[in-house]
Amino acid sequence: MRGRILRVVSAFAAVAALGLLVNAGALRADDDRNNDGNKGNKNDDGGSRPGQTIPPQTLPQGFESHSDLAHDADQSPHAAQYSAWVVESSRFMDVPFRSFMPDRGDRPTVNLPVNLGIIKAKNGDITLYDSGWKQLSYIYDWQFPSCCWHPIRMQMTKIGLNPDKVKRIVVGHAHWDHAGQLSEFPDAILYIQKEELKQIDFFLSYPLQFNDGHIHAVNTVERHSFHSRQELVNGGGTVQGGGTVQPPPSQACARSPVCGYPPQTLQEIFGKVMGGKAQIVDGRHVVDDGLIIHPAFRGHTYGSQLLQVNTSIGQLVFGSDTYSSWEGIRDWNVANIQQTDTVQQMLAYEKCYALTSMSAGSYNNCIAAHEPKSYSTDYPITSNWWNIGLPVAGGVPTGNCSRAAELVLSNGEATHVPAVPNRVYCENRVPPPHTPYEK
Repeated sequence: MRGRILRVVSAFAAVAALGLLVNAGALRADDDRNNDGNKGNKNDDGGSRPGQTIPPQTLPQGFESHSDLAHDADQSPHAAQYSAWVVESSRFMDVPFRSFMPDRGDRPTVNLPVNLGIIKAKNGDITLYDSGWKQLSYIYDWQFPSCCWHPIRMQMTKIGLNPDKVKRIVVGHAHWDHAGQLSEFPDAILYIQKEELKQIDFFLSYPLQFNDGHIHAVNTVERHSFHSRQELVNGGGTVQGGGTVQPPPSQACARSPVCGYPPQTLQEIFGKVMGGKAQIVDGRHVVDDGLIIHPAFRGHTYGSQLLQVNTSIGQLVFGSDTYSSWEGIRDWNVANIQQTDTVQQMLAYEKCYALTSMSAGSYNNCIAAHEPKSYSTDYPITSNWWNIGLPVAGGVPTGNCSRAAELVLSNGEATHVPAVPNRVYCENRVPPPHTPYEK
């Protein structure tokens, strides 16, 4: 009996001690939202309330409170509106489903589109969200079987949009399949997060000691043949030309910190930066009236970012690989885990729910980069889709089986969907002409 009483007293003492710790702030999330040493003041928007203060291990510039997001969700009726489409840059075929969504795996393999967004303003100016693939050798020689790649400028022309009107490109992150055709738009301004560039620089210069080069491994270059980003972009290093090319199958960088940043992609990104054609942003950023970048750091990569677009049907939120799967957002399943903190991916999902909370479509307005059900009624926002280009001999459309979907029209924009859209599923796995073993 005495032992039992002691245990009860000890339990109450522990609870009391925990209360003291909480009251003292030891177990709270960081109240200093602005990282300025002033905790809990009016500028910190809510003291220690969850949802209003920075979660643990979150960068201040990557945090947006619930009230911040609610404010952005409620756009002024006078805010600019945009029309929007997605096009399929290419298609990964026969991907093991559990490598994409480890908590689902409804079937053994899945085909994944690589979607990019096209956003048109009232004056005709175009913003791209992501720019798709360029490195054809990697698509067709190194990776899973692939299908349907078509140059982005041709895709835009075939759906009735002028590629010369592209003024800016917001990349959700800088991986090869999302930042691969930047040089097709030499005058467009690239919008990229500072944290994304910092990740690339830091890990491509990471020492080989203790890890045999696995931490700085990229997809197409032998991991012992370079030591810095400069060697990859500028040539030189251990082997002249920026590292020894690793032939197929891929060098298996898996989910290492710079997997997905091969040399050709870096040349395109840093070409924009060094050429004065980049806007390096640090957290939330208003691109233009009705266009807002939201940070999603470590939602897929260190510097992932979302793009909120004001339209006639409310807010769309483009998410690149942070929003790899629309079903993942709907069902709160992680997807396409790369340089990802799954907590941050969940918080990025919440941002979409918050930003679309005033829109009738709610989370249906979240635009996913690799949703397998894209271009079907199963993913409602993409249901108004068609195969790009007219069919030619053999039934393959001139857009090489790539697809487009019209998401929303604003400002009196006429539809770009053909009068008789071709919606017969097709795939073409024959590689276009390309240079083998390119980096």
